Amino acid sequence: MKVQKVFNAFTTYCNLLKLRCIGVQVGRKARFCGDVWFCINKNSKVVFGKGLIITGGYNINALSPSERSYILVRKNTELIIGDNCGFSSICISVHDSIRIGNNVIIGANTRLNDSNDHSINYLERRMEREYRDWSKLNIDHAPIIIEDDVFIGAHCIISKGITIGARSIVAAGSVVVKSIPSDEVWGGNPAKFIKKLQN
Repeated sequence: MKVQKVFNAFTTYCNLLKLRCIGVQVGRKARFCGDVWFCINKNSKVVFGKGLIITGGYNINALSPSERSYILVRKNTELIIGDNCGFSSICISVHDSIRIGNNVIIGANTRLNDSNDHSINYLERRMEREYRDWSKLNIDHAPIIIEDDVFIGAHCIISKGITIGARSIVAAGSVVVKSIPSDEVWGGNPAKFIKKLQN
């Protein structure tokens, strides 16, 4: 256990140093433990709130013992993560904007992607490999907003243009293609309303 703690401290220090060198705002006591990869464009806005914990791989989480966390932020985009959030083996891909509030918990192997990634036009898809500037392609992007105190279970997919309201819960294995109001439980593929939360 002591070796694991030393390893986590070292990887956290290395990641913090790299992130701050490219202008990422990192709050106090933010930690990045295990196998966590970043691909962040300097011409983007990235904020990691205080107390954030992101883990990946190395048997840190039994639900994703070998899966790394991967965060990709493209040019002229934004990723804002609030305070006291916790993610494990998460994949975040930003083409436009992803905003996550405070005290959000996201389970293992969940994917957040604010884009279709490919054109819905089959002729354009045939030509994608030849394009050097993908901004000229007809690919749909739309922001993702996750409000405060949301809990998203393991192995979920959160699609573009989605807002998940404060305190709501998304059941494990769900595919969210429709916005979720505050104080509700949703689940399934596609995710549907299950019940109202009594707070």
